[in-house]
Amino acid sequence: MLYFKKILLSLFVLLISAVSIAYLILIFSLPTLQGQIQLPQIELPISISRDKSGVPTIIGASRADVAFATGFLHAQDRFFQMDLSRRNSAGELSEIFGSRALSYDKKQRKHRFRKIAMEAFSLLPSQDKQILSMYAKGVNEGLNALAVKPFEYWLLGVTPKAWKEEDSFLTIFSMYFDLNDSNGILDSTKGFILKTTTPEVLSFLSPQNTRWDSPLQHEPAYTKPTIPNKEQINLRERDSNFYTHLTGKLVPDGFIGSNNWAVSGNITSNHSAIVENDMHLGLRVPTTWYRAQLIYPQASATSTQKQNIKITGVTLPGLPNIVIGSNGHIAWGFTNSYGDWTDLIELEINNNQYLTNQGKTQIKTWYDTIEVKDEPSVEVSYQTTHWGPIITSPLCKCKFALTWTAHKPSATNLNLLKLETAHTVKQAIEIATTAGIPPQNFTVGDSKGNIGWTIAGRIPKRNLNDPSTPINWSKADTHWRQWLASEEYPRLINPSNNRIWTANARVVSGTNKMIIGDGGYALGARQQQIENKLLELNQATESKLLNIALDNEAIYLNNWRQLILSSLTTEKRIHHPEREVFYQYVNNWSAAASTEDIGYRLVREFYDNLNLEVLQSIGKYLLSKSSDKHLDVNDTWLQKVNHEEEMLLRLYQDQPMNWLSPKYDSWDQLFTSVVDNTINRLAVQYNTNPISAIKMATWGDKNRARIYHPLSEAIPYLGHHLNMSSVKLAGDSWMPNVQRPTAGVSERMIVSPGNEEYGIFHMPGGQSGHPLSEYYSMGYNDWATGSASAFLPQQAKYTLTLTPKK
Repeated sequence: MLYFKKILLSLFVLLISAVSIAYLILIFSLPTLQGQIQLPQIELPISISRDKSGVPTIIGASRADVAFATGFLHAQDRFFQMDLSRRNSAGELSEIFGSRALSYDKKQRKHRFRKIAMEAFSLLPSQDKQILSMYAKGVNEGLNALAVKPFEYWLLGVTPKAWKEEDSFLTIFSMYFDLNDSNGILDSTKGFILKTTTPEVLSFLSPQNTRWDSPLQHEPAYTKPTIPNKEQINLRERDSNFYTHLTGKLVPDGFIGSNNWAVSGNITSNHSAIVENDMHLGLRVPTTWYRAQLIYPQASATSTQKQNIKITGVTLPGLPNIVIGSNGHIAWGFTNSYGDWTDLIELEINNNQYLTNQGKTQIKTWYDTIEVKDEPSVEVSYQTTHWGPIITSPLCKCKFALTWTAHKPSATNLNLLKLETAHTVKQAIEIATTAGIPPQNFTVGDSKGNIGWTIAGRIPKRNLNDPSTPINWSKADTHWRQWLASEEYPRLINPSNNRIWTANARVVSGTNKMIIGDGGYALGARQQQIENKLLELNQATESKLLNIALDNEAIYLNNWRQLILSSLTTEKRIHHPEREVFYQYVNNWSAAASTEDIGYRLVREFYDNLNLEVLQSIGKYLLSKSSDKHLDVNDTWLQKVNHEEEMLLRLYQDQPMNWLSPKYDSWDQLFTSVVDNTINRLAVQYNTNPISAIKMATWGDKNRARIYHPLSEAIPYLGHHLNMSSVKLAGDSWMPNVQRPTAGVSERMIVSPGNEEYGIFHMPGGQSGHPLSEYYSMGYNDWATGSASAFLPQQAKYTLTLTPKK
């Protein structure tokens, strides 16, 4: 007995020792908040003060010094996040995660982004090279100034690698992956449909125009397209058993997107514009963005005196510049444009050669080595053409060359830095058209009351009108020959209605629509709702714009609610009490995605289940029309066709029989069946009887935040402490307040340039990536509840000075 007590005591001592060591590692990896640190790379002191929320104000003697300090802070607070970002685009995750990341790295390496990043850096002007160089030095000094390496590296058992100058561009390339169709999936999907059926069917499945469009440029009224008849498509020609065994599930609709808008000084009390921006991204710990205020002198063009630049906003760890913000003269924000920035080129290959207009050309093969943690390195090979890397479509097993703006070194630069010193909307728009970022809707307002919009990022000058399906190789050489000139960019300045709005949907028409193209832009329901809310304003204020940003009204989803109410007639409900309860909640919903609303949740579940079944049936039917019977897709592949929601609603409202699975005698029968299926699924989920399950099914119970640290699930028992709390979230996908469990508002900024003290800011987490920091989750509750919090840094709580080493 004594022997076992000694063993237990020894184990207890070991456990206490392990916990103590872990705690000490965490403590010693905390950043330095105050005092002085001497560093050899700087010539003059740099001041860093942090307020109660951890937002730093950096004051330096030059832009390069401020870049150094920004890198220092990023490394101290967020180095692991930066490391993942550069490794993600470079295909170097296996080096720290081992073989579990190998297949992912193999997919990423075909883009050769480390090589492209080095080439992009070499093209920079000398002043931008200096800023990136100083930023990289600051990152490495910030990492070295930690007493021990960040805690994530202790958990992984690896040593962090120094930051290189080109790594900042790898950070941008990770955003390209988030924001662009990096494998040409949309073109591949549309091309497959076009070969399988008729152009009319493709146009109906993926309409260019919808009833929800709200472009900034006026256009003719929407005309409903004709629904293709049974001569073009007829699901009922198949036996009902054909549709019995369907596979796959609905793809989550929390896509990457954003809202922004601007109102002119003509409808504000201070006569300055007001800009709102919330960028919708995947939510994680730590947050995507890092807040900062930068202050540095700049020579004046009209005086020998230097003037201080003061700019406030968010940075992206890995980069030295403010991404969105306000400098007292202009404020700006972005939404993803979803333009057509990738194209597929159909290849004709024979004996390792591909056809071009100059004749047969040899396919080039290149090799790379992937380092794998605790295992031998792996050599990989890739094939490429002069148009881009060769990829294989899962829909047709055919080979394409992938052309993507991100593959061009000249598409990525630091020109956004110039926005920090711009004073007017016109200046800002000229800068935006030369910016080297994933092409974005750029919305800007200035202190004089002007507002404007354009595309920020490089736009390819195409020779084809509609490259929305794969391009034949014979036309490819003349397709992307140069970048669009700045003066050819679509733009809008000071519209007569004093309002600009974008929300990932189509914003232009006519020739401009052809310039930008369709790379999978969102259905316009959210954008249209924002437009209508803005037009209702007689006078705009920051608080009124916050109300629009938090708008949860379920205008779009009401269409599916009407299907339920019309389907569940009195006769169908009378002997089905569970249907009656379902009907009553739907009939008496709040008409908003409110956390306690059961009716909204029921409509949303019905929406998901109905759309899934219909998409699967149509998708399976179209796959059966292909001559290739070995396609590497499941029945939900049709969700990648874009704007399929408009097609589905037309089917539900017009109810053409040739589009209905023969499992059902009528569309009404399908609707009732989906209601029953929805009820049964809720009963299984809540493990209770159907009526009780319905009464428990609030929207907030489903729409709970799941904002996790990338390593939390790998740490038993304690890992959940790294995550943000699982709060109920109001909002959904087709309304201004876009909030889903793992994707949504990554930041929110509402600011009037020159009046920043009244600005509002939200972020789903704190400044620090360290779980013991007081700034780890600071601001999260304001984000979750929509409570207004300050845009500007508040009174300093800590001050750190970086001084030259003597």
